[in-house]
Amino acid sequence: MFCTFFPLLLAAVFPDGAYMFGVGSRYATRSLFRPGALSVIATSGTAVDYGGIPHVAVLVGNKKDAQQYYTEVLGMTEDPLGVRVGETCIHLLQFPNPDPIAVDPEYSMSAPPAGYVAAGRPVHAGRDRHVAITLNDLAPLKASLESNNVPYTMSYSGRQALFCRDEYGNGWEFGPPVTYEKATRLFPPYLAPDELPEGRTISWGGVPHVGLLVSNTPTSKHFYCDVLGMVDETDLRPDALPFPGLFLRCGEQQVHILELPNPDPNTINSRPGHGRDRRTTYSVKSLEPVSIALNKAGIANTAEILASGESVIYCYDPDANEIMFVEDGNIQVIKEDMINMAPMVPWTRLW
Repeated sequence: MFCTFFPLLLAAVFPDGAYMFGVGSRYATRSLFRPGALSVIATSGTAVDYGGIPHVAVLVGNKKDAQQYYTEVLGMTEDPLGVRVGETCIHLLQFPNPDPIAVDPEYSMSAPPAGYVAAGRPVHAGRDRHVAITLNDLAPLKASLESNNVPYTMSYSGRQALFCRDEYGNGWEFGPPVTYEKATRLFPPYLAPDELPEGRTISWGGVPHVGLLVSNTPTSKHFYCDVLGMVDETDLRPDALPFPGLFLRCGEQQVHILELPNPDPNTINSRPGHGRDRRTTYSVKSLEPVSIALNKAGIANTAEILASGESVIYCYDPDANEIMFVEDGNIQVIKEDMINMAPMVPWTRLW
């Protein structure tokens, strides 16, 4: 199914925390934005019904050391699979990593010239593959990073966003749940953290988006939109970004496509293999349309049943970014108003 541009919805934020969305919609409180919060069955208007991003996986050299960094320096919660932030689990995979870890000091520009080859990771992790996480306040995070001598950069655009890495080269973006001008949904209010845990200075919400490096934006758009049925909402992408890319919706979260120099091996044969690579996981109401779409497009994929009992499908995008789809029949997918061409509740775009 082809991507569709959706016009902006009018919305107002009420003092009691309830949100009202556009004409013909209904009232919804913050609890409605939690995956699985409702049993209402809706259709997204696409071949694949997305819930969101339940977990991401990153490669680390030592899981125990990585857990210590994420819990003690970043204040996240330890999980058997890695760490947890709000509703999202970060899987820490201790497997051989083919990707360069070191930062290339020459790669400090906002938009590299055509043909630029990166000798390592860019200085600013916002120009690299990354995972965005919502938190309650940047100040205590800055203090913790500085006290532990962890370098970081702030957003080049001046917005409230901080970028840093772990020692294994994984890029992270952190920001508070506020609504920015033009409502890009970079850190939507529905991911506002709960009350600050006792004895902690940082409270985490969840993952609002991931950023993926690609070599060709139109090719990526065809894969993610035409094949996988994600919704193109690049109209929400800041015009000031000086490089090609896309904002795509996959349920209640986004995928940010970044057409920038990629220092990582980006062919399937150069990757560690399914289940052993960094990846983004998408929850879908049914795996059947995913399987049909991938097979119709001639894209190799692997179906498995995990030890947890979950049914999943693995595949790679055109730039060898690994994807996993996990079936969850209980998710509340976004219902599209195909008459007014706009998303309906549950929804998170506030402005």
